[in-house]
Amino acid sequence: MDQRFLYEILYALAARDGREQALFGKCAPAAREAFARSVPAGTMPEIWFEAPLLGEPRFDLHVLTSREALNPESPFPPEETGGFPEAFRWFAGQEQTVRQLALSWDLYPDQVPSPAVQLLVSRAKPDTVPGFLSAAGREDAAERYRIFTGRIPENWFACYFGVFPGRPGSNLRVECIPKHPLQAAYAEDPELLRKHLEQAGFSAFGETMLSRCQTLARTPFQLEFQFDIGEDGRPGPVLGASLRFACPPGESGWYSFDTEEADRLMEQISGWGLADDRWKHLKKTIFATRVARGEEKSRIFCFTAFIKLRWRGGEPLDAKAYLMAGMEKAGEEPA
Repeated sequence: MDQRFLYEILYALAARDGREQALFGKCAPAAREAFARSVPAGTMPEIWFEAPLLGEPRFDLHVLTSREALNPESPFPPEETGGFPEAFRWFAGQEQTVRQLALSWDLYPDQVPSPAVQLLVSRAKPDTVPGFLSAAGREDAAERYRIFTGRIPENWFACYFGVFPGRPGSNLRVECIPKHPLQAAYAEDPELLRKHLEQAGFSAFGETMLSRCQTLARTPFQLEFQFDIGEDGRPGPVLGASLRFACPPGESGWYSFDTEEADRLMEQISGWGLADDRWKHLKKTIFATRVARGEEKSRIFCFTAFIKLRWRGGEPLDAKAYLMAGMEKAGEEPA
């Protein structure tokens, strides 16, 4: 089954029954073009729809390709790799310490700019970061990454990094996951979180950020932090705090977004003035439908995977939802 046709099915199912107007706005044509420029492999990539929870409905698109899906001998034309053929070629030759290569598109109804390119890792070997950034045309960002990750707390794991050539100013982004016991500690002591953020070089706290991060840490969902790193290796004024709707350590699968815990979280975020009632549409985007491709039985799926809050200079900025969609062999669970 053609990748573009599958994408159209996934989007149509997520956006039907009025959800396009409520959640996605008028970005579908731009997203269709962006997807077509992001699929060098013969298999279906993973898709994330990133939708704000307040303001004009719209979305950005993230297309994630797994290393196993790529043949290192493939040609990787620029028009199918978001303009990053060397990054895909490098990625295709790596080992299991790298997981996915993502192209992230800021979408507008009237244009499709250049995407960000990001690497998701299970473990970063010494040559992973400079190798990827060099292949992405941003070898200069490797030193920023080294300085920043050399300063973060010992029990933080840098799970992905990437560059945003289409955005002005600093464009190295790094996301860190505190190990589970630390999240529980942050839930009890926000001053420990302040200490660890300061250790990482962050300083723009404001009046609400720590208390709200404490609230996020008290949920059963995994907390992650996102930073934009400047030329000196220090984080800029914007902090992102994400919650991943995953089961606790030792359990498999994903939490459903359609739970009382998620409802309480979203009502809290609405109470902070960062979301309107559109979040209630997110529950209706959850599906898992079997499809047949010749002899092969597969399943297409969509679910809310993350909620992210951001602060700029310590002031609340926005909240976004990330819907994960894709196709898998029947009987497997989304990973």
